[in-house]
Amino acid sequence: MFNFRKKKSLNFFVSIGAGVNQIPLIVEAKKANFQVIGVDINAAAPGFYHCDLKIQESIEDFENIYIKLRELLVDGKISAVMTKSYGNAIITTSFLCEKFGLPFIPFEESKKFLNKKITKKIYTEQNIPVPEILPITQKTKTASLNDKIFPVIAKPQTGHAKIDVKLLYSKDELSSFISLHQGEDFIYERFIEGHEIICAGLIHQQKYYNIMISDKKTSPLPYFADILHSTPSIYSHMVEQIVETGQKIAEAFNIQTSPMIMEFVIDNNNKLYLLEAVPEFGGEFIPDIMIPSSTGYNHIRNSINAATGINFREPNRKILNTPVVVKYITGENGTLTSCNTDTVKKIDGIIFSRIFKDIGSNISPPASNHDRIGVIVAKGKTLEDAIQTAEFAESKMNIRIRKDETDEN
Repeated sequence: MFNFRKKKSLNFFVSIGAGVNQIPLIVEAKKANFQVIGVDINAAAPGFYHCDLKIQESIEDFENIYIKLRELLVDGKISAVMTKSYGNAIITTSFLCEKFGLPFIPFEESKKFLNKKITKKIYTEQNIPVPEILPITQKTKTASLNDKIFPVIAKPQTGHAKIDVKLLYSKDELSSFISLHQGEDFIYERFIEGHEIICAGLIHQQKYYNIMISDKKTSPLPYFADILHSTPSIYSHMVEQIVETGQKIAEAFNIQTSPMIMEFVIDNNNKLYLLEAVPEFGGEFIPDIMIPSSTGYNHIRNSINAATGINFREPNRKILNTPVVVKYITGENGTLTSCNTDTVKKIDGIIFSRIFKDIGSNISPPASNHDRIGVIVAKGKTLEDAIQTAEFAESKMNIRIRKDETDEN
């Protein structure tokens, strides 16, 4: 008698993107015993080093990715498709999840998140307070506008990293901005003065779970680059309103399972306004470093567990956060000539540090998130301790910027 041993079917996890920011997701999938297929156009993407298989393809070309995945799956099944990226990577993830019968967001619904005007309309229909969109277009005669609407925030209808987001104080500034951006699609919102917060959450089986609230500071107006995130938030008492908003979004877009990032502003009357909501992990080192360091909750692993239906653990809403700050390093106009992250590794309380710019890079004040030099994540007994630790670490990094000759004259 012949004893044929049945070959074990492989469980695959597909990572849409294999860049450095995708590595935490890939590593957690490997720890969960999945065979990881990485997708990236860059053959040298650092995440490929951690993958079992790779597909060299643009993460926007979802149809070709689907074809290549079908060709690879001779003996196995796809258990999850996820991304730690944003924008079109979410669209691709949605397309593939729909094709393979995996829980995420319906493909047609996912496209709506690329257009701020469409999402704002849906939020309004759901009775979610949002900043008022002003009826301003490239054809608007700015001279006819009421001065009381200013200042106005201009935002690209699509985009990220606060690129081209600007505060306009007058008719003249608005007119110049419109002229400068002819042919581009912008929305114009009424500016709400107040404090901003970021809420990281997770939707599982169409139920929203809040994981962490952090306070945000941005660069000086008229720009909105993120320069500091801190937790516990001084607005933790508003968690019920935040959960209610997350639940409305889950139902409005028929989101089955997905991470969720929401940004709010709280005005001087303590009213909560939704600025943006996206079905993604979000950046700023919040999901992979800040959340586990502050709460002990593995956001990325539990998002994988939720997507695959294996060992999902709800976040504990009663947990007391350890004070943690994410501080970004910025500089004035010039050229980066010196920087050393090795000096901060031995400082007590430092969790993580990274420099984004190479020596010789041009440096400018942060008009967008791409202008930041680096980041330091620190913890402490209090928020003040954590901030002081981050500032001390920055002072020890030997960051030197040579001023441009034009600035010296």
